[in-house]
Amino acid sequence: MLRQALAAAGNAEVREVDVEAACVAYTQAGYEVTRKLREFLESYGEIVMGRTAPGTGEELVLTISVEEAMGVFPPNVRSYSRRLGMPVVPIGTALVTEENVLLAENGDIIFAGDAGMQRVGNGFAAAVQAFMSGTWDKTFF
Repeated sequence: MLRQALAAAGNAEVREVDVEAACVAYTQAGYEVTRKLREFLESYGEIVMGRTAPGTGEELVLTISVEEAMGVFPPNVRSYSRRLGMPVVPIGTALVTEENVLLAENGDIIFAGDAGMQRVGNGFAAAVQAFMSGTWDKTFF
């Protein structure tokens, strides 16, 4: 499913990540390195992909990157965790509004920002497919 979604992107860039260095960065930023986060880093590394929004022609980009994740304001992440009732960690940014991309402990991928949060999908492959097709539930909660 992820390969199909990345193929649809056309301009996807996939990079490996030094998992140990990434875990150190997360720990230093005050995040717990859970099994879920470690598995995510090992499985997906860093990915940048985009698509053009139909109608507007706007380029929508999803960036999964340790550097981008470390740029997320930690108190916001704690607030998102409280609101969701489960731990989340940042894994990147998305869209022109630079929404925070969060990995929830239950496997959900969530976009979070000033307007609220949107569940993109359960599991990264499903979330990428929803992002690329534009079919995620855009209702804010």
